[in-house]
Amino acid sequence: MCCWCTWVDNVSRETIMKEKVITCPVCGGNQYNNVVSTVDYSTTKESFDVVQCSACTHLYTSPRIIETSIAPYYDNPNYISHTNDQATFFSKVYQQLRKLNLSRKTSYVTSVTPRESRVLDYGCGTGQFLEALSTNYFRPEGVEINPAAREKASKFGKVHASIETVKPGVQTISMWHVMEHVYDPKTLLNEFKSRLNPGGHILIAVPNPESHDAKHYGKHWAAWDVPIHVHHFTKQSMVKMMEDAGFQHLSITPMNMDSYYISLLSEQYKSASESKSTKNWLNAVLQGFKSNYKAKKDNTSSLIYTFKLN
Repeated sequence: MCCWCTWVDNVSRETIMKEKVITCPVCGGNQYNNVVSTVDYSTTKESFDVVQCSACTHLYTSPRIIETSIAPYYDNPNYISHTNDQATFFSKVYQQLRKLNLSRKTSYVTSVTPRESRVLDYGCGTGQFLEALSTNYFRPEGVEINPAAREKASKFGKVHASIETVKPGVQTISMWHVMEHVYDPKTLLNEFKSRLNPGGHILIAVPNPESHDAKHYGKHWAAWDVPIHVHHFTKQSMVKMMEDAGFQHLSITPMNMDSYYISLLSEQYKSASESKSTKNWLNAVLQGFKSNYKAKKDNTSSLIYTFKLN
């Protein structure tokens, strides 16, 4: 048995500490409805529930793995954002799509950020976006808690292990599919506020559980990504959280390419296959197109929110 299979087997047998989320992380409400019971498809095959706050519509995983026990769920070959792997056809496609996305992300930052400004990419992974920012005349910094990814990212700029060592004077903060992982987003937003310049911006990309592909795939929707996704933001709950923290909501931007990527993973989970078949790819292209068509401008599989510090 390979070491990875042994790790998965051990995790599934050990008693992993879990905690029930008593109050909504966004509004503090204590009334919720069960939405879906889904599975950690990539590693342990454990079941997790996603519930929805009756007051603000926020969705969150509950019970969830306690934060001090979650790290091993990231440290696996399937968590592709922490690698530059191109060993499989899927990983090669992913890396090429990531390159295409870099220019789009850079353009979003450029639209709200003067050149030569400090830009902080929170959850910078292996640092490709830091490199893109640098070549576009910004002064990039990153925060990355994963040691292996942080080491790779450090080639492209200053990378911190936590927000605590980031100095004030940041003009823009970006979070590309990171906020859904943050256990205590309100505390993190306060940390951001103390480091952002007046009028600074935050760009936040997160999966959209209200999208067509989320409804189509149900419990097999890959972007539930439990247990590492502890939050599943609706448009209403994201805006409420940010406005309550003192940020002005400016815009929502669709992420059309994510519909295909998430649909492909969802097709694989739905078919219970160990690899991505030709049928998975064809169905993913069809469902990705349908999702984008039905989404119009503000309901795609993933969304980018732009906020300004009041």
